[in-house]
Amino acid sequence: MRCITLWLLVVLLMPKGNHYKYERVLFIHADTDSVVVEGDLLTGRQEGGEFVQYIDGNVLVILDGTKVTADRAIRNVTRRTITFTGNAILIDDGDTLRTDSLHYEEELKVGYAVGNVQLSDGEVVALAPVGIHYVEERRAVFPQGLLLEDSVSVLTGEAGVYRIEDKVADLIGNVTMESEDAELTSDSLTHYRDFAISLARGSVLYLTASEGDSTWIAGERVERNAEDSLSIVRGNPLLVHLGRDSLSVDTLIVGAGTFRIQERQEGSRLDAMSDVRVWKTSFAARADSMVYDRSENGRHESAWFYGQPFIWIDNIQLTGDTVRVVLTEGTIDSLFILGNAFVAEEDSLTKRINQVRGKGLVGTFQGDSVRVFRLGPNAEAIYFSKDEDGEIDGALEASGDEIRLQFEGDSLRTTEFSTDVQGVRYPESALPDTLVLDGLKWEPTLKPMSERLLSHPLLSTLQWNR
Repeated sequence: MRCITLWLLVVLLMPKGNHYKYERVLFIHADTDSVVVEGDLLTGRQEGGEFVQYIDGNVLVILDGTKVTADRAIRNVTRRTITFTGNAILIDDGDTLRTDSLHYEEELKVGYAVGNVQLSDGEVVALAPVGIHYVEERRAVFPQGLLLEDSVSVLTGEAGVYRIEDKVADLIGNVTMESEDAELTSDSLTHYRDFAISLARGSVLYLTASEGDSTWIAGERVERNAEDSLSIVRGNPLLVHLGRDSLSVDTLIVGAGTFRIQERQEGSRLDAMSDVRVWKTSFAARADSMVYDRSENGRHESAWFYGQPFIWIDNIQLTGDTVRVVLTEGTIDSLFILGNAFVAEEDSLTKRINQVRGKGLVGTFQGDSVRVFRLGPNAEAIYFSKDEDGEIDGALEASGDEIRLQFEGDSLRTTEFSTDVQGVRYPESALPDTLVLDGLKWEPTLKPMSERLLSHPLLSTLQWNR
């Protein structure tokens, strides 16, 4: 019954012989569907038991609401396949597919496009050399490369899938994502256009730049919410920030287990968790976690360190329960330690460690080299004195309500007690074998170094002049 119904109009219009020609419209009706075929010239032939139509010029084929135009087409009516060549355009439910040639499976409703493929839903454009369009699923597969562009970003990859209904793109292989002031590269990426969310995986590098400042972020996974200006970075991430002015470059390098980066109108906030390592032009730090705030213009910065933090300023080591560092234009302005404050400094000649502790610390900085620390209450100190030749000539172990230390560079110049001072002066000949305050944690090997942090394998290809 199917064959009789399928060929009815064709047979009635055919002249005698095994082929026929006529101009313009042919309508073919089958049991389950309707197909409209139009063209300037149509030729039908029996070829090996199959009926084949050849359509030339201004081709139009309509199949269950899917419309295809082209310069030429060959339709195998028996197999229910059509091959379009020359400016092929498929339009279905708001989707438009343009290509040099298109092979369409009528029953499966799948189009195989080759050459200058362009798919658009009115908001996004996908460009590729080859594409497979699943009409009913509203899904397109691009096995030989994909460029996806919308009003916000451009994505490229060696292969990709775009789910048109869900507005979700999956790309793999040397993926890049570029926007106005950011660029991301990764091994694979999933982009949810409706939610402005991107999930990048495998060897991720993320660059943002504005007004001379540049920030690189490297990690194994980045979850980016562009609408909320929020990024989560996992997998041994590293952040490198370069702040430039007319005279210098201020560098911040941060390594950790996880980053949470929030960009706001007034500035940005970095939450770093698990084995945090920091190297900055003016200090270094190590802690379990950190919160780093930076103003929009970059002039003001503030860092909070939690969980057994260590801070190094030159060769001065500071520790405590919680440490806050305040910076202005890249230089430390003040420093605060809340709980179990400890300052330790090793004399470069004698290798003895000067030590001061108290419940808290307030530090102020003057210029590039003068640092003043006030510790208290319940302050204690061990200070090794030297003679004119730089040799140790004794030590002072003392306590008081408050101690004031003044450093020039990393050398301790003065030690002053405020009130209720008690202490013992040891001459060099009577120095105890060990003279250490409770709570000393002298750990110079833990100090982060820029060279070690920058040895991250993902940073080898960075162009630092960006």
